Amino acid sequence: MKKFFALTILLTCLLTSTALAANNIVATYFVVNCRESITLRAEPSVYARELAQIPLGQAVGFIANVGNGFCKINYDGLVGYALAEYLAPQQSTRDATIVNCRESVTLREVPSVYGNELAQIPLGARVRVHSEGNEFYEVEYRGIVGFVLKTYVALD
Repeated sequence: MKKFFALTILLTCLLTSTALAANNIVATYFVVNCRESITLRAEPSVYARELAQIPLGQAVGFIANVGNGFCKINYDGLVGYALAEYLAPQQSTRDATIVNCRESVTLREVPSVYGNELAQIPLGARVRVHSEGNEFYEVEYRGIVGFVLKTYVALD
């Protein structure tokens, strides 16, 4: 009987460690190339159940490329699948200049012209671009991170 329990415990430990190894994070990736967020799904399919929305620029744990255009990732303790085209192994930043305005542009809380104003960035000011969406760049200006329409940003 003792041998049976010992064998059961050993098998449980082996199966648990194998399951955990299947979810090992091998790198940090970042959400890129989207407007506001991407969907974390339960299976590698655009039709699978949604687990969470992951915001633009957010770091996630990359586990594996599973094919079919999907990666297996860990976001805030949730393991699921996201489209690979919206993930990048590094969050590249670039320097840029504010252009094409009279005096200043609005730094917004979200990538929308209706988003709350965080600051005004003067014409000619230097900003650091963190990520790119369809119409907006996520930028940093004097320590404040927000969104500016691409029209007003000239990348170096």
